[in-house]
Amino acid sequence: MLPLRLAIFAAVFGIALSGLFWLLGNLSEPELLRSKQAVVVKGCDSTESEDAARICPQLFCQKYLLDSRAVELKYRFTVTVDRHSESEHLIGGTARPFVVKDPAPELTFACLLQEMEVLDGRVITPEELRSLASDPDRWPSLIESVHPTM
Repeated sequence: MLPLRLAIFAAVFGIALSGLFWLLGNLSEPELLRSKQAVVVKGCDSTESEDAARICPQLFCQKYLLDSRAVELKYRFTVTVDRHSESEHLIGGTARPFVVKDPAPELTFACLLQEMEVLDGRVITPEELRSLASDPDRWPSLIESVHPTM
């Protein structure tokens, strides 16, 4: 009876230990965590990996839009535009409610980043996004239209 108990205990301990290592490994993956209290980007402290360098700007854009209340927490993001021009980075796409039958409208968004810092982001029309995506010289207009220079 004792060897059976020992085997069961060892199996449960092994499963728990492998689960712990899986969780610890998962902590470093870039992801957007949302709650009603806060929106947090995890795994983007260091953008040394190729995945982090690609995904983190998108996550920072999404966080900016959620924090500024331009987009509600009930939306999921699909990035369709991810363009670089010198030190600037344009992220854009659509935001749809998580629930398919939700009557909330589909939104089009754009964010302008410099390095990993969001300069501005907002909901725009699909035509504006296409125009911004095709002409990097227009990217500063995203900021100027919301924050005109004096």
